[in-house]
Amino acid sequence: MAARTIAVMMAGLTLSHLASIGAYRIDLLTQFGSSIEHEAAERIATVRAAVLKAGPDERERTAQLLSGRRLDVHWSHTPLAMATDVTDPQLAALLDRLREATPDQRDHPLHLAFAADPDHPGDGGHMLLVSAQLPDGSWLNLRYILAEQPPSTPHGLLLSTGLMALAVAGLSILLIRSATAPLRAMARAAERLGIDVTAPPLPETGPSEVRQAAHAFNEMQKRIQRLLTDRTQMFAALSHDLRTPLTILRLRAEFVEDDEQHAKMLSEITDMETMISATLAFLRDDGVQEETEVIDLAVTLATICDTLTDSGCHAEYTGARHVPMRCRPAMLKRAFLNLIDNAVKYGARARVTLSTGNGKIHVEVADEGPGIPEAEMEKVFHPFYRVERSRSRETGGFGLGLTIARGTIRAHGGDVALANHPDGGLRVTIALPWADH
Repeated sequence: MAARTIAVMMAGLTLSHLASIGAYRIDLLTQFGSSIEHEAAERIATVRAAVLKAGPDERERTAQLLSGRRLDVHWSHTPLAMATDVTDPQLAALLDRLREATPDQRDHPLHLAFAADPDHPGDGGHMLLVSAQLPDGSWLNLRYILAEQPPSTPHGLLLSTGLMALAVAGLSILLIRSATAPLRAMARAAERLGIDVTAPPLPETGPSEVRQAAHAFNEMQKRIQRLLTDRTQMFAALSHDLRTPLTILRLRAEFVEDDEQHAKMLSEITDMETMISATLAFLRDDGVQEETEVIDLAVTLATICDTLTDSGCHAEYTGARHVPMRCRPAMLKRAFLNLIDNAVKYGARARVTLSTGNGKIHVEVADEGPGIPEAEMEKVFHPFYRVERSRSRETGGFGLGLTIARGTIRAHGGDVALANHPDGGLRVTIALPWADH
């Protein structure tokens, strides 16, 4: 938002700056053209008056004395410029000015024409030819050089307007960033809330709209905290209520005299207790927010692999040696333990690889098992769903491992993806946000 606002502001400021310079330049050129026409008319009128005052024998000499750098004057019995229809706007303006400056010339012919300047062919201008008939029938012929370099835009003006534009742009950028700072703070708070609902509330300061948004955000956070607390208390009560009838069933099973039926009943009750404990643990972990702290994820993964190896399983770790990360340690460790343990159970061997890049932590857990059918890639993340359909404790748990793992990783701002490797085995890819501490 800040970048877009700054870009729009800079574009508008640049266009305004260019338009003002262009308008100033046009006005400068217009004034320059008007001043040239006025100067030419006044000078020609002055020369004509001086030549008229001189006697017939002195007129040519007077004309030569009045000639200068841009004006060549001659007195002659023939006109230099021929009579033509004046269609050029500049010539028409000059003719009007000359007639205003020399009212007595209205009764005598006055010819104007443009010609190329032979002495300055490359200056981009032209020469004015004027032939004014005097009362005695002779002609005053003038060559007036109009070719002059038009004035350029003053460097001081460009510098001052440029500095003013930079000052306005700099101040605007500071104000825009200051105005959008609360929005950036709110975005960071929203990301933090997804990881830790016990994070400190937003400060309710700034403009009224920002205070209202911060207040609404804080109220939402309080409601989420209350919902999680109420659900945790409900789960605790549910755990107690469910264990009571199971205890009664276990006591009644003791009175069954058939040893085979007695064993079956106790086994079923044990499975029910285990399933209830696993379910309640999953629900409690989903609702309880553990305090965050910085851990070394590389060391954590290596420790999990070493522990599984010591217990007789095949698990190896490769990759970065130190990757600090802020997280909820127990929950994240349990999530990775579930993923690596699944690879060992169903794929014979687990190979864990850790790398970082582009602000992400990438973890891959590969096994050598049969993989998972493509149609069931998403289903295995559903609670209690297992690719192996039996509910026997000997073939695995209750189908909560992947559910817990993905829920925990998503709560940390990451995600989990499954893919079968072409050479066999399943690849579990985990991506987590990371900032070097």
